[in-house]
Formats: sequence, structure tokens, C-alpha cells
Amino acid sequence: MTKQSTKNENENENENSFEYKLAEVSDEEIISILRYKEHFHKKAVKAAVKEALHRGIINSVDDLEKKKFQPQPLQPKTIFPIGTSDAYTIRIFKSLCRIAYGFGLLPIIYATFQFLHHNYINGITASLAGFAIFFIVYKLDTTLSRQYSNYLLLLNIGTAIIAILHLKSLGAPTAMDGFAISIVVIVILYITFYLRKLTHYFYKKNNAE
Repeated sequence: MTKQSTKNENENENENSFEYKLAEVSDEEIISILRYKEHFHKKAVKAAVKEALHRGIINSVDDLEKKKFQPQPLQPKTIFPIGTSDAYTIRIFKSLCRIAYGFGLLPIIYATFQFLHHNYINGITASLAGFAIFFIVYKLDTTLSRQYSNYLLLLNIGTAIIAILHLKSLGAPTAMDGFAISIVVIVILYITFYLRKLTHYFYKKNNAE
């Protein structure tokens, strides 16, 4: 088998792989690829055009010159990026919510140790904080409400402060402990602020419509 034939086979496999994956995505995501085709692999764009023709999103390649498929300005670089389409943005939001559910596990784990050491007040307080986080994230996930994003921010900030003060009361943590705690707090606050940014984005978009 020659190198050229092997190369052609690999290209065909890649193209078939793109076609298979694109068959599972929404029309909006197909349109997004066509709008921002200069930022995608040529094989992916070719597969997107083929899928768009198959679905009737376009009737011919000439339709790509219509206003609907003209590229829009890319979002400026930011630590809280917005997706190139509503479908991508929703996907980011849902992924962040799944991570945020994990935040509720931290006070629950802490509460478990408190109960084992018969510190019932601390255990009950931590349990309530954990279940409150679960509830707020659930409401945020299902409603995309700015109100619940603010609740989550306040609760996570309060929980982080209480946890840090409690650790300090147990004695000065080692440098490694301090580093680990700092990373956890930064991640929690980053995800929380990111969710808040996205809920504000959805609010403005819905009001604009």
C-alpha cells in the first residue's frame, strides 16, 4: 500500500468520523460551524455542509452566502467565555452546574466527620449548607435564574469563609494544606461567578428578544 493511498484512507476515515458526529448535533450547531468555518477543520466544514444539505438547512452551497450564514464577531477573550451559539452556551452552563453539584458534597463530607466526633451542631450546620447548595444548584440548573446564581454566590462565599476560619481555629495549616485549600476555594468561586455570568447573559438575551 502506497503512502498516498494510506493518506487518502485516513482522510476518508476522518471525514466519515466528522459526518457521524455531526449527525448527532442540533441544527443550530451546524449553522454555527458554517458561520465560523474559518475556525474549524476543513473536513469538519465539508461534513457540516453535507449534513446541512441533508437536513434541508441549505438547498445548495450558494446559500452559504446568505445573511443567515455570515460570520458574526467572535466573543472577546475572557475568563468567562460565552459559546458561539446558544446550544454551546447551554452546554457550558449544564457542565458547570454538574460541577457545582459537587460543591454540596464538601460540607456533607465535613458534616459526616463532625457527627463521627459527636460535634452535632457543626454537623447539622454543615449538612444544611450542603443540602442548600444542592437545592440552589438544582433551581439554577432548571430555571437559569439570576436570582439563584446570586444565592449560590453568597452561600459559597459564606461557606468558604466559615471553612477557612474553622481550619485556622484548629491551628496553622501547613503550606501544602494552605495551597490545597486555596485551590479549592478559587475553583468554587470561579465556577460560581461563571454561572452568574451566564445567567446574566441569558437574561439579557431573552429581554432583547
